[in-house]
Amino acid sequence: MRSPVRDRQKIWFATITEHKEGLDGWKEYGKPVMKKMTVSTGTGQPGQISAGLVVDYDREVVNYDHRFMQTEGNAVWVDVVPKLNEDGSLVMSDDGVTPVTPPDYWIKQIFRTQKGNVDVFGIKRYGGNR
Repeated sequence: MRSPVRDRQKIWFATITEHKEGLDGWKEYGKPVMKKMTVSTGTGQPGQISAGLVVDYDREVVNYDHRFMQTEGNAVWVDVVPKLNEDGSLVMSDDGVTPVTPPDYWIKQIFRTQKGNVDVFGIKRYGGNR
């Protein structure tokens, strides 16, 4: 059996709240939370293909802490480290809306078990060729 603490890396999660006022809209980022988790290099493993699953995300994050709840659409920093203020909030650019270090992924799908303690987050890269 594979060790749940092997091959872990630091990644950050933050909630995104969308606001709209008339025609204007903006996103508000919550304080990022750092976790050490296993991140896959890609998707399309033979097990998924043979089961007939067509995945619509780029990578998978394995979470062994069932109490760490996330929702689809949350921002994820995997290959970049977010720049943080002393209070743990994101450093924003001059416009006050965009983080200096934007997230490189977002949670597309969550696969959760009813029993046990393993969750898998399917994450999708922002943009096309970033």
